[in-house]
Amino acid sequence: MSNSPISFQWRNDEEDLCRYGEGISRPTPGKVTNIYRLLIYKSGSRPMTWTTRAETKQHAITYAQNRWPGATVEVA
Repeated sequence: MSNSPISFQWRNDEEDLCRYGEGISRPTPGKVTNIYRLLIYKSGSRPMTWTTRAETKQHAITYAQNRWPGATVEVA
């Protein structure tokens, strides 16, 4: 038996589905944006409020869905 510590590694499948980056989960620099407040309803957890900058309401919803796939998103 080895004396080295064992590192536990597991895959979080949810992280594999998340997509981050400019134009995907946030606006690209230089775009004219407004502030939007969204309610994120993720299965198995309490709803959360997320405030973000986006070009339009639909862009804000898309950014939230890319960050939290499978969650229900509505504009507060």
